[in-house]
Amino acid sequence: MKGFKLDQNGDVVMQNGDIELVQDIELIAQTVQHVIGTKLGEWFKDENEGIDFYVILTKNPNYELIQDTINTAVQLVAGNLGVELETDNFAFEVEGRNLNITFTLKAMSGSTTLKVTL
Repeated sequence: MKGFKLDQNGDVVMQNGDIELVQDIELIAQTVQHVIGTKLGEWFKDENEGIDFYVILTKNPNYELIQDTINTAVQLVAGNLGVELETDNFAFEVEGRNLNITFTLKAMSGSTTLKVTL
């Protein structure tokens, strides 16, 4: 499966007048990253897409609950494709008012590490 490559702002990436494409684990990682960046119920065409931001946006976040929330998002996006979240490589880092979450997605076609800032 192939899809349009998106940049950090969610815009389609073009090079020399052509739209760049991604596939396999890169496409899955890109999709997971955008789902995690979407508040649950925010998109009117699919109110089940996204994650519950209230789990993350709290004074004393529960990191196990955040990990479970992200794992649920990964399974919704890529569960039927055999993609797993490697829980051993899950890291949280608070930087000012941002929470950086780093984790690894593993699939048959390879693995990739994502860093999501919320």
